[in-house]
Amino acid sequence: KIAAERPRLAAAFSSVRAESAVKRVAMALRRLAGDDQPPLIARALRGGAPREDDWADTPVQPTILCSTVDQVGSRLLFRGYGVSDRMKPVHAGLLGSDCLILLDEAHLSNPFRQTLTAIERLRRPDDAPFGFAVLTATPTVNAGPLFALSAQDEAHPVLSARIAASKPARLVEIAGKQGVDTESRRADAIAAEAMSVLTVLRSRIANPAVGVVLNRVARARAVFERLCDELAEAAEVMLVIGPARGVDRDRLAEKLACIRTGRDDLRSAMRKPLVVVATQTIEAGVDIDFDGLVTEAAALDALRQRFGRLNRAGRPDIMPEAVVLAHKEDIGDKADDPVYGDRIAETWKALNRWKTDGRVDFGIAAMKATVAGETLSDFTAPTPDAPVLMPAHADLWSQTSPIPATDPDVTLFLHGPNRSPAGIQIAWRADISRGDLQERAEGDPSRLTDLIALMPPRSSEAIEVPLWTARAWLQRPGAGQADFADVVGREPDGREARGTGRPAFRWAGKDSARTGVTRAGVLLPGDLIVVPAAYGGCDKWGWAPNSSETVSDVADAAAWPYRARRFAVRVAPELIEQGLRAEGRDVDPEVADKLAGVLGETDDRADALLETLSELRLLPQSIRTRIDLLASRKGRVTPEFAYGFDSEDRSRGVVFVASRGLRIDAGDVENFAAAPATEGDDLGAGSDAAEVTLINHCAAVRDFVQGFMRRADFLQAMIDDAKYVADLHDAGKADRRYQAYYAGGDPYGPDATQVLAKSGQRRLSRGAWERAGLPDDWRHEALSVRLALLHPGFASVHDPELVLWLIGTHHGHGRPFFPHADPEDAKTRDGLLLSYRLDFALAPGPGPQSLAFDFKGLDWAQMFERLKAKYGIWGLARLEAFVRLADHRASEVSAPRNVDAPHREAAE
Repeated sequence: KIAAERPRLAAAFSSVRAESAVKRVAMALRRLAGDDQPPLIARALRGGAPREDDWADTPVQPTILCSTVDQVGSRLLFRGYGVSDRMKPVHAGLLGSDCLILLDEAHLSNPFRQTLTAIERLRRPDDAPFGFAVLTATPTVNAGPLFALSAQDEAHPVLSARIAASKPARLVEIAGKQGVDTESRRADAIAAEAMSVLTVLRSRIANPAVGVVLNRVARARAVFERLCDELAEAAEVMLVIGPARGVDRDRLAEKLACIRTGRDDLRSAMRKPLVVVATQTIEAGVDIDFDGLVTEAAALDALRQRFGRLNRAGRPDIMPEAVVLAHKEDIGDKADDPVYGDRIAETWKALNRWKTDGRVDFGIAAMKATVAGETLSDFTAPTPDAPVLMPAHADLWSQTSPIPATDPDVTLFLHGPNRSPAGIQIAWRADISRGDLQERAEGDPSRLTDLIALMPPRSSEAIEVPLWTARAWLQRPGAGQADFADVVGREPDGREARGTGRPAFRWAGKDSARTGVTRAGVLLPGDLIVVPAAYGGCDKWGWAPNSSETVSDVADAAAWPYRARRFAVRVAPELIEQGLRAEGRDVDPEVADKLAGVLGETDDRADALLETLSELRLLPQSIRTRIDLLASRKGRVTPEFAYGFDSEDRSRGVVFVASRGLRIDAGDVENFAAAPATEGDDLGAGSDAAEVTLINHCAAVRDFVQGFMRRADFLQAMIDDAKYVADLHDAGKADRRYQAYYAGGDPYGPDATQVLAKSGQRRLSRGAWERAGLPDDWRHEALSVRLALLHPGFASVHDPELVLWLIGTHHGHGRPFFPHADPEDAKTRDGLLLSYRLDFALAPGPGPQSLAFDFKGLDWAQMFERLKAKYGIWGLARLEAFVRLADHRASEVSAPRNVDAPHREAAE
């Protein structure tokens, strides 16, 4: 629905027939977003791939995020899973201030609801709007004020049909005892019941749709495989599980469109029956309408959600068929399910009390009447309480540079105690091998990092599995098939990883120390790992740890939404083979040798290589099409030979990178993703356009940050102070050595009259840093703070502490410590540190990285505490986000600007 409304909002500005309400909403949203932005964007925040957060492109863009408790909650608590430490404050500031959180299925997220309640209190004195509302069909006594359907709502013809629809279900106990082959017998029994339901429905409906819902991922796949064998060509069988790649899930959603609620036109066109085997992932956020349902017994609230997918539209012309199955393991006296505890057993007892003629009616009206007078909490999934969120917890989380050694586990505050931590994201790449991982560990320390950075992993090409499952799978292929659920539950005992197992590549961003080859035992919650496609473990349905088949590489499809900002074409033997097989073509056994020969014989200029490769017959059409798209690139295209060399010293492959992306239609801007531009020094310093002077860059940052703050209705005093932050945030780049770095390390290279903020080079080498004489941990922000103290206009700012803080933290360091160390810091202006004419001398005192830093009696860490007390923990992070995202946008533009004399004087 959100996707459908966005075009209406965008069109409201040009359409004379637009509804007045739509036009008013669109204009109000546009005033916030800005004239160059869509009035509203909607994004799925699936995971934490570094630099994938286009929803965080500006701090004022009206945005609707659809996400999970783990992804939103971890970001809100300054510990975003998969988010670099530098960007953690930005995400916390955007979600913890000027934000409304709608907590869907709140009965499953009671600990997070309690944490949100505490955050509302701990945000003070931040006065920006913040709140949350719970959405649930099964509210608890602690859910707060309820908003429910009125009598008028229930009388509506569409709603009344859905509410009154009858959904009778048989109760079946699976025969057999606990012990050996329990899982196999259970899967056989469930598959048999599904076949029976399908047979009954086929006597009533030409091509019925049947849902089969299981409590475990492994059990769902086992039942799916049995039904595929049994039904063969008689029906289409599909598998829907939570651990599936976003790219594959989107394709699956297209196939499920035929059974969406109200799509009778598509349903009537079905050519054969449809059986959908699913896990708990089908309980929420899925709009489908089954004719029949087979489900394992679960807690009552889960069952009611599942039955909400049975005759969802309340169609009067069908008689649905349903079965609830239970096994003794789940309903015995000692039953204790990792997800539902003893509530399956309690619910089963109640269902047997409530049944009439052997059936229980799960229709909305019927079940409401049935449970009247019952204590529903006796049958609903147990929800543990979160620990009490104390101010000390929030203070520790607000420290992101570095993360404190004593760091409260955010999992406890999202899901309560004794729950599995956040999962691991796994992405498969065909163009890396186990040998590459070994080389990364023992040989070239940067080649694999450089290769993956050319096409960074995206969350939609990854799946998420529990931490213990990922560890087990890396150690013992197939071991990851253990029974975990698609909702948070207790972690099984005895699942701890043993041995070294297969290596993986942990990706946390190119400049992160955590990026590199890793092993199972050291994986952490929220990690994203890249593994060779040859490892197997995934198919088009999702997680398949017993599969040894090479996994399809979907990185190109996952990167497609980002093509307006960055576009890359990978040409490697493994990708060529994959593309040829997908097109049903024969694979040349000498493809690797022929590709290396072409690369070795062709001029390494991009145009020459592209022309030769586009004519190469051995390329699949998928790669040819992507090569052709490079014709619409916005800037240069650079060939990167990151695949290494063969025994004859020929390149094994090439990646063509259009770092500024492809040209797109102006009307489609909102459908494309962006990425923050100054996450690392390589992006913050480089530019694929031209050299950008410090004066011009600061002027661009000033325009953006003051524009953001005006639209967000900040006080004029703060908007005025933002000018000084923008003008001085990069003043430290005037350091003579840093300017030499821009010249490749040549101390005589920089123009002494023009200080650069962007080098005009897309990438600067580490060797240039060393040749320029810069210490390893040198940070220009630390010098910027020292220079700001002596700026002539600094005495007139309204809040000097905030101005210094925003300057010092504009790259995410300094919360509250800097990695900065520089023996030159002790020198004065006579030390010739600066290459540019300044009207003030280098500050003689120590910088903010030192405990000896002193601003009106406060060191940097003390200033941090005082600013949090003044603006609030999340309010201060939001202010940082305004400055940093303005810097990102200005860096993204990366083009010289002419500024007038007053601006030039201010920058100087």
